[in-house]
Amino acid sequence: MKAIIFDLDGTLLDSRQTIRRCLNAAIMEFGEEPFEGEDLKQLIGRHLMEILALKGLGTEEVAERYRQIQMDTYHQDMKMYDGVVQMLDLLKKNGLSLGVATMRNGRITRDILNGIGIGHYFDAMVGVDDAERPKPEPDQVVKACRLLGVSEKDAAMVGDTTMDVLSGKAAGCAAIGVSWGNGEAQDLKNAGADHVCDSMKELEQLLLGMI
Repeated sequence: MKAIIFDLDGTLLDSRQTIRRCLNAAIMEFGEEPFEGEDLKQLIGRHLMEILALKGLGTEEVAERYRQIQMDTYHQDMKMYDGVVQMLDLLKKNGLSLGVATMRNGRITRDILNGIGIGHYFDAMVGVDDAERPKPEPDQVVKACRLLGVSEKDAAMVGDTTMDVLSGKAAGCAAIGVSWGNGEAQDLKNAGADHVCDSMKELEQLLLGMI
């Protein structure tokens, strides 16, 4: 194994409250009722336009307003899961290349990762607008591998939803699910995950053991 590609929300970042707050703020500005918490949990990881379309607001104007609210306020409640920095540091020190493939806009992804102080760990950050087709298609993962200079068979995709698993498998990578985010462990297994980890420490040990 030469490279690890991570999903962002629900995998490295505990951002559910941030996404819910900012998304609801945006759609309420345009006159629609907010999403309930459990309803939105099932939607995180899908394309933003697809989520907005459920409220009849699938336009770039609303999407950009959501992005702006999030960029202005993400520091209020977005945080890394415990153990993320330690894990990333160990992976880099052991010679692994690291990337991100996320359903977030690429510019916002880079701004947030740099803003919270972990952007320097990643040599590839591929947002939903940086590839032709988003997850669960393989394009984002394949592009991350190209940017990292590795073959897909020498990389692993790590994420909390079935879309992450399906994208990684479609690209030809190992696919590792994590159960602390927005997906369910059994759904990740059913999607074809090679492993499902229940803690950051378990994930760290698994990835180090794959080198």
